[in-house]
Amino acid sequence: MLNKIWCLLIAEQRISAIVLIGLMFIGMMLETLGIGMVVPALALITRGDLLEKYPVVLPWLEMLGNPSHERLIVIGMVILVVVYLIKTLYLAFLAWRQAQFVSDVRANLSQRLFSGYLRQPYTFHLQRNSAQLIRNTISHAAGTSGVIQQSLLILMEVLVLFGVTIMLLFVEPLGAILVVSLLGLSGWAFHHLTRKHILRWGEENEIHEGLRIQHLQQGLGGAKDVKLLGRETEFLKQYNFHNMGSARINRRQSTLQAFPRLTLELFAVIGLAFLVITMISQGKPVESLLPIIGLFAAAAFRLLPSVNRVLTAVQQLRFFLPIINTMYDELRLLDNTEPHTYNGSLALKDKLTLEQVRFNYPSTESSALQGINFIIHHGASIGFIGESGAGKSTLVDVILGLLNPVSGAVKVDGVDIQTSIRGWQDQIGYVPQSIYLTDDSLRRNIAFGISEDQINDDAVWRAVHAAQLESFINSISGGLDAVVGERGIRLSGGQRQRIGIARALYHDPSVLVLDEATSSLDTDTERDVMDAVRKLHGKKTILIVAHRLSTVEDCDYLYRLEQGKIVDEGAPDAMLYQSAIIKEC
Repeated sequence: MLNKIWCLLIAEQRISAIVLIGLMFIGMMLETLGIGMVVPALALITRGDLLEKYPVVLPWLEMLGNPSHERLIVIGMVILVVVYLIKTLYLAFLAWRQAQFVSDVRANLSQRLFSGYLRQPYTFHLQRNSAQLIRNTISHAAGTSGVIQQSLLILMEVLVLFGVTIMLLFVEPLGAILVVSLLGLSGWAFHHLTRKHILRWGEENEIHEGLRIQHLQQGLGGAKDVKLLGRETEFLKQYNFHNMGSARINRRQSTLQAFPRLTLELFAVIGLAFLVITMISQGKPVESLLPIIGLFAAAAFRLLPSVNRVLTAVQQLRFFLPIINTMYDELRLLDNTEPHTYNGSLALKDKLTLEQVRFNYPSTESSALQGINFIIHHGASIGFIGESGAGKSTLVDVILGLLNPVSGAVKVDGVDIQTSIRGWQDQIGYVPQSIYLTDDSLRRNIAFGISEDQINDDAVWRAVHAAQLESFINSISGGLDAVVGERGIRLSGGQRQRIGIARALYHDPSVLVLDEATSSLDTDTERDVMDAVRKLHGKKTILIVAHRLSTVEDCDYLYRLEQGKIVDEGAPDAMLYQSAIIKEC
């Protein structure tokens, strides 16, 4: 597990971790020094002649003018306070460094996951549930940073336990062995009895958390259908099942964390009692017991919380082990992802060629596309028609470079788009059936994914004009600064599609792709939207996937697909009236 945690850290964080361990070692020495000063302090109070028995102390006493016993006590107390003040300030600084380190790790893990998910090929997102990705990026990143924090806590407390144990062995070997053995045995027994349960709870909790987020997303994302159909109770029931399951597991975990403190206190008292009895049976003077007992009491005061924290932290590590495994596997996958190639722009100037393109989705044997061949010349308007499931959208995704052909090639002016995917996609404007709009201004939705200070307003207005959005923008309060609501809930279907067209045209692409872009609109609204597209004919290469005749009737050429193959092609006049599949709606 520690090896996986180490692998999750980037190089800079590993260096910071090593520095932090060094600082923790200094903290251990200060903790040990603080506890170790209890014996001389108590001895100084109870036996005033004690210092005179140590020759190394005599020169210091002479420097102080051979002070009286009372003055020595005052000096000793001042030194004790100064040592504890230094220790407190240093440990506060150490706590700040630890918190800074853990927070940086959390932010970095979350950023690496989000960045990695965005870099993944389109097929990755087709196979993964977004709720799991959100859980990993937010909850699991936080959980992993918590594990690292617990690991640092264990290391710090183990160092303190080691230092204090060495000191106790030096002062009273038999008593130290007795007390440490009792505490160690009780801690080992507790860990041994609970570790399997904790690991199982952690695995169950990870499942509950993922499904809890999934049902929450589904319930809120489909709020309109949920309310219309009266399905609130069912979605709430599904969410509550996993919500209560997670709460039940966390309740068990929290209850279990209380047991170490209770058992450790019992064993500590037993150990201290045995220590006193053993020392008395050895014939040691009663007056000499006070400093030793005081030392062990001070050590117990510091060690009991340490042992308790170690056991609790070990529990947490076991509980979150499934999270560490998930994060380790995810980051290994993401770090091995090749970035999109960019070897210059691939603007379509002559022709787009598909040569024997075949594609099948992962984990499927049947081909979604088979032997696709055609040539599209610059400035042409091409329509793709066919039944649902015929492969139209898959073909478009291959042309867009979102899906890589299993065999064959997509070429722009003779250059395979795989040599510069990013350079090709920069030349494409894409309008899907469902336009994704953020809860932001019209301006930022048109210039999608561009920071406010980088938006080119001239390009925005050019796109607005091409999409015939001026009258709408001029009629609303705020104009381009008007907020559209989450997923454009405050807009009509036609307005959303026009915004989608404006977004596609913002960067002035050479190719415009409409993938069922008007299929959900009524006939009149579709006509208005397609009027905006028709004005681009000849200026841009336009690819249209559609069912309605009215959508593709102005295209230069049509291809009809069936079961992943091109089964017919020709001019619209010849194709549309022969087709028994495409019907006017």
